[in-house]
Amino acid sequence: MNQPLFYGNLLVTIAFGGFAGVMLYRLFHTKGKIKYAARQWDATKITLMLIVGLTLISMIGTDITVLDIIRVIVVIIAVVAYWLAKDGLGEDGYVTSGKFHAWKELNGYDYKDDKKYFNVYLTSGTKNGSSRIELVEFDFDQKADVIAYLKSKVGNKYKRLMKK
Repeated sequence: MNQPLFYGNLLVTIAFGGFAGVMLYRLFHTKGKIKYAARQWDATKITLMLIVGLTLISMIGTDITVLDIIRVIVVIIAVVAYWLAKDGLGEDGYVTSGKFHAWKELNGYDYKDDKKYFNVYLTSGTKNGSSRIELVEFDFDQKADVIAYLKSKVGNKYKRLMKK
C-alpha cells in the first residue's frame, strides 16, 4: 500500500464528507423556504461537476480499493447536495450558498442589471461586527416580481450599494 496515496485519499474523503454533511443539512433545512429561486447554474457548480468527472476518470486503469470507492461516493454526494441547494428569496428570509438568513439579519439590499442577469446584493452583519455582501443572480423575467417582493418584505432596508 502506498502510504502518501492512502493518506491523500483519506484526507479528500474526510474533507468532502464534512462538506457533504454541511450541504445536506443546509439542503434539508432550506427545503420549501424559497419563493423566488435564483439562477441554478454558475461557475462554481460547473467546476464542481468537473471535479466529479475528474474523480471518476481517476479510477480508470488503476487498482481500485474500498477507500477509492468510498471517496468517489462521498465526493458525488457532496457535489450533488451543493448542486441541489438553491439560492433565492422566501417568506421568512433569503438563502445564499444553501444557508438560510432571516430577514431580520439583513442590513440592506441593492439590485443592478448585469449583462446577462438581474443581480440582487444583500448585506448582512456577521458575528464579529463586519458586514458581508452576498450576490444572488436572477433571470431578467423575474426582475419585477423580485423587486416588488423585496419592497414588500424589507423595503425600508434598500441602500444604494452599487453604481447603477
